[in-house]
Amino acid sequence: MSAFELQEKVNTITVNAFTVTPMISALNDTSNNNRCDTTKTTAKQHNTSAPNTVNAVAPQTPPPDIVQQVCGNFGHWQLRTILLIFLCKIPSAWFMACIIYTAPTPKKGDYYCRPPALMNLSRGSLTADTPAWVRMSHPVSDERDTDRRFYLDACNIYEEQLQRDFIANHANYTNPFEQPNVVRQPNGSLKLKVNVLPCEHFEHNSDYKSLVSQFDLVCSRQLLISMTQSFHGLGAFIGGLVARHALKHVSPRRLMLVGMFFQVFCGCITGLVTNFQLHIYFRCLTSIACTVIMSAGQVILMDITDGRAKTIVTTLSELFWGIGLILLPGISIFFDSWSYLYVAISASVLILIFVHRWIADSPRWLLSCDKLDQALEQLLNSATLNHRSIPLDLEEKLAHQAKHLQQEATCAPRYWSIWDKSTERQYICCVHVAWVGAIILHNVTLLMIRTMGTEYIHVNTVCLGLSEVLGIFIGLYLILYTRRRWLWCGQLLTLAGAVTYLIWTVPNTLKPSRRVGFEMIFWMFLKFATAVTFAVLATCTGEIVSSEKRPTLMYSVVTHSRFWLIFGPSIAVTIQFHNLIPITVLASLAVITGVLLCFLNRAFWNMEKPRVAKVLTPKTYRRNSSAELLRRSSLGTKSEFYDNSLTISISDLWLVNSQFETITEQEDAAAPKEKYERERENEKQISEEHL
Repeated sequence: MSAFELQEKVNTITVNAFTVTPMISALNDTSNNNRCDTTKTTAKQHNTSAPNTVNAVAPQTPPPDIVQQVCGNFGHWQLRTILLIFLCKIPSAWFMACIIYTAPTPKKGDYYCRPPALMNLSRGSLTADTPAWVRMSHPVSDERDTDRRFYLDACNIYEEQLQRDFIANHANYTNPFEQPNVVRQPNGSLKLKVNVLPCEHFEHNSDYKSLVSQFDLVCSRQLLISMTQSFHGLGAFIGGLVARHALKHVSPRRLMLVGMFFQVFCGCITGLVTNFQLHIYFRCLTSIACTVIMSAGQVILMDITDGRAKTIVTTLSELFWGIGLILLPGISIFFDSWSYLYVAISASVLILIFVHRWIADSPRWLLSCDKLDQALEQLLNSATLNHRSIPLDLEEKLAHQAKHLQQEATCAPRYWSIWDKSTERQYICCVHVAWVGAIILHNVTLLMIRTMGTEYIHVNTVCLGLSEVLGIFIGLYLILYTRRRWLWCGQLLTLAGAVTYLIWTVPNTLKPSRRVGFEMIFWMFLKFATAVTFAVLATCTGEIVSSEKRPTLMYSVVTHSRFWLIFGPSIAVTIQFHNLIPITVLASLAVITGVLLCFLNRAFWNMEKPRVAKVLTPKTYRRNSSAELLRRSSLGTKSEFYDNSLTISISDLWLVNSQFETITEQEDAAAPKEKYERERENEKQISEEHL
């Protein structure tokens, strides 16, 4: 059989027997498709496939995107704006995490019930009799340091001691330190007759003036620290709603500037007030300002980037959050008061106000609001910095695209459209719950390290910040270079939660610094897995619905998760039972969230990333490559299917052997029929000769 006949059979059998023909250009051309907002996903269920469009009217072809054509996917113009918006993440991280330094958990002995002689003084001085009064007035706690060292219960005081101190201060009573009454029971035993009352006012020994020392946030009032963080979460929830409605009337760039001024004002007031109720109120307002700034900045980032650059920018937007955590300890060491720390953090936003002039506005937002001159100015600035050519009829094209964007705004999908079963509701619910778990882990895990002691708080904060930065880069790798990113991050988070349970095995008999070091290993692993998960969720959540519903879905999951974040800090309440209960609760939440992410993998994965082929052996390579070279050299009419006539992908090279096996099978099956037809032709020729 000649090579030409062999090639013809290959082409025929490929069509008739559905044998795969290698098409290198179709498999490897992913230069414009590596973006998470246009990632193709596959569903194993038939009811989630594309709807029937036999009777549907073909939609109008949208006009060319002139904004993307002029600005490009990424350039110097985009880079300048991206870096400036990323810098806004740092003060936002400081405002969220500053509670670690403004309200550190005090050690045993750092506070005690204020003696009655100091009750009416705003800042009473300690006397020589104060230590004796403390020992006599406070009951002994069940917790002990060693067999010879006991802790006093600073949260309670003997009622009898208060009564005697009152008499000592208002009458000629000379022995205020007399022991409580001891009475003899009817059976002859002695019983200490005491009544224990909770203490209402405290004296603090710490040199650092914190929220705890100024507002007595100890004992039962320790729960108010969690309340301040809950109000910060409430501000994030309200800020998202405010930003969504404000963006209908105010440009994102101008909204960022308004939020910066508001953040400076409310942040300074938060640190200067002397009333706890006003403090949490202004902390909520500061959180609103931070959320408005970041929401407006995110709109700009998504508008000025495209393609693979958009995926990278979306993922790395959380990078500066981790950088802010790393820088926060370096700022806190310069201040010995929580008020000064708040003012310093707020003053840093003034730098962002100064550089705000170099932040670009959203061109598509300007076009949708019919502000053509401002949009034209933005595009000309972009083309100048990026060294790109512009069309001569740019204004006409901008007017045409503005009209198209305004028509799209009137037909934008409503909120309930994401629940219309085009994507199964179980997956929509799953991604909502996964977001709740991820955002609680992302915020509360960091806040709980304040319970590990003030001596190690700076090192612990830096360690968690580094873990988050590393997790973001690993998340970016999973997004760009893996097919099943939901499965990978789900398994990692589940593993981190399961491993964190082992923190209970750390013995309490270790040296405090060593014990904290072992516990930080579990905290860092959990924080690392959470950062990976949060990066994947923030970048790839929109892929589970169609492109027109993605903004609605993202708004839904973010708002829903921020609402539940309000109750997240209440996990700290469980520390009253044991200091490891909070991290155990967080570990359980990590396991649940990881399982939900693995469930998403059932229907959604990155189909643009080709499957990793099996490694060829040298023998297989020689056999299949020789056969492929023979096929290509025999016929040149099909060379347009290949980028290079002497190259082939590994996956396609594996198919060469199966192709020729199929050819052989078809030849063997067709051999008897061909022999029979050949004999009939010979008989026909013989009969014609006789005639």
